[in-house]
Amino acid sequence: MATVAPPRATPQAADDRSHISRVPYLPGLDGMRALAVVAVMVYHANSSWLPGGFLGVEMFFVISGYLITLLLIAERERNYTISLGHFWLRRARRLLPALFLMMTLVTVWTALFERNALGQLRGDVVAGFFYVSNWYQIWVGLGYTSAGDFAPLRHLWSLAVEEQFYLFWPIVMVVVLGRRGSRRVADVSRWVFAVSLVITLFVALIFYSGPLGEPNVTPDAYWWIDGRPISKIDTLYLSTPTRLAGILLGAAFAMVWRPFAIARGPLRSKGRLFDLAALIGLAVFGWMCWNIYLVSPSGADPRLFQGGFFIASLATLAVIAAVTHRGAAAGRLLGNPILLWIGTRSYGLYLYHWPIYQMIRKVAGNSLTLREFVFAMILTGIVTELSYRFIEMPIRKGK
Repeated sequence: MATVAPPRATPQAADDRSHISRVPYLPGLDGMRALAVVAVMVYHANSSWLPGGFLGVEMFFVISGYLITLLLIAERERNYTISLGHFWLRRARRLLPALFLMMTLVTVWTALFERNALGQLRGDVVAGFFYVSNWYQIWVGLGYTSAGDFAPLRHLWSLAVEEQFYLFWPIVMVVVLGRRGSRRVADVSRWVFAVSLVITLFVALIFYSGPLGEPNVTPDAYWWIDGRPISKIDTLYLSTPTRLAGILLGAAFAMVWRPFAIARGPLRSKGRLFDLAALIGLAVFGWMCWNIYLVSPSGADPRLFQGGFFIASLATLAVIAAVTHRGAAAGRLLGNPILLWIGTRSYGLYLYHWPIYQMIRKVAGNSLTLREFVFAMILTGIVTELSYRFIEMPIRKGK
């Protein structure tokens, strides 16, 4: 546990601090998670249906950066301390049970029906267990641009990026809040935003725009490390440093946009304005999902790697601003029962949908038919609900 000496405060100031530091349940964020996971699942089923549906992962990243930072600031203000151990334990109780169950089921299925893939699966399972799937896929050349094999755990790369963020970011926040205090954390947001912008510019500068193929066909599409070809596009898409921009944007926003503080400030009566911002943000995000693509035989989409991720993140922030504003209708609209059900189970839906797709189509790059997609969605929903009710929630609640 990291601690700092508490400042002196009057009872009234302490009461105000306790109220402002609260993080209420924000159903609109679950609604956003629902939109994100549906976009990803549609894209994974058949990329021609929603070419940029993978941007749902970017929305997840921004939401995670925002909410985790909001919770850390709130804990620091309430307790004058951030308990790193408790934070990581909460994350473990939230994430590990369903992950371990999914990997166990996938291993059993592969042993029974896809024995030829067991050798590759061993590495995927180990990487998934230690949350380094993104680095493993980069190193062995099995990222999303490699779509010709049975790969039931390939989707774990994004969870690895988030978990690596969960490991280092609380430590950063302990240092920042210990030196500056939560009252000056808004000043830090500028630096966090600047880092996000630098990452975006760096990715744009090193982006490779040529055709993609095997190393002996398109050698310029690879970096060569100790004789091993490392895909440039896979690295930009999968690596933690190059995908931190969206997460850090969410974190920077949390430092200046706190629901209870906004409800007391001069923007409290501007709900309609933020509804308009959410509408614009969703329109921009939807346009990108419809028009942006990840890769094609001629190469990766330059719009994506040369600012596209950043724009998608900014669009997500516009929606977050609205759904966390008490006076805006966006939170109530996105917090409807259907989206709430999907959003509260978005983690499980993301975990289980990809392996189920792979069990149906065998090869990662094959598209599902509409009938197969409907069947996969029904099966994914059933498995997710069972996992949520009987595995995730009991463990999360300590039962």
